Amino acid sequence: MAKLKTDSIAQADLIDFLDNHSDFSFELQVLNTLMDNGFSCEHGGSYEDKATKKAREYDIRATRVVDKNFLRLAVECKNLRPNFPLLISCVPRREEEAFHEIVISVNPEKHQLEEPPEIYSPAMLAQSKNVRLTGEHTHYRAGEPVGKSCHQVGRLVGQKSNDIFATDSDVYAKWSQALSSADDLTYLACTDGNDRTGDLALSLVFPILVVPNGQLWITEYDSDGNRLKNPETINRCSYFVNLSYFHHGGFTGNELTISHLEFVTVDGLVEFIASIIGDEQKLEFSFPLSHVRHKLYE
Repeated sequence: MAKLKTDSIAQADLIDFLDNHSDFSFELQVLNTLMDNGFSCEHGGSYEDKATKKAREYDIRATRVVDKNFLRLAVECKNLRPNFPLLISCVPRREEEAFHEIVISVNPEKHQLEEPPEIYSPAMLAQSKNVRLTGEHTHYRAGEPVGKSCHQVGRLVGQKSNDIFATDSDVYAKWSQALSSADDLTYLACTDGNDRTGDLALSLVFPILVVPNGQLWITEYDSDGNRLKNPETINRCSYFVNLSYFHHGGFTGNELTISHLEFVTVDGLVEFIASIIGDEQKLEFSFPLSHVRHKLYE
């Protein structure tokens, strides 16, 4: 912990913190943006981190349901300032990174995800299965820029003008929290068909870190490390994480892999939502029941 002055904190100091350093008002802006786009939201709750077994807080968990399709977002907010923005370094996405996974979940009394044994009860059957979407079926295409490194960048006080300071620690804490929060949403996704539609459901889970407009920058490299572009501001950048979560399905269960984290601005959050469910064609692409229906044993 940094060494503090011994002076008492006054009202003016607290106002300075609220106006210039607190993330809370920015969280409310993001929360209202999500609700304006049709999401039901939980704001400022807690959960148990399955890795550390410690209680952790999340900023926002958002869900939008369209028919039997569930879009679930684990959202963290970071109120970056112009003197310390976020820079993402990108390379072309490799073929093996070009995928995302969707969960198909069912009521076992109506649908089966596996051939049932001769004698069984519905409780013995799998309730969910993850389906990996690749090629023309994924939102994450090979060859497109994908984030692989991120830093906040600023200049040191009282130093020479060329003294640059860069760190990934603060933003890493936030986006790792989005990934941890997504674990619980993955569990909910596995039960949507049985517990929420009573039939079947398709569910997508995305971890998201939101920063203010104008504070997200990217630069692009080729696969040999040559920088192709000078940094430029952007509203959205996907970041490869390839993190697997175990989710329960019947007596065995299986793993759902979150392939990418989304770094977005507030405007980029709206654009991201539109890219997933903005119209009937995008909705059908994001929740391709006809493409994954072969996973049902009927």
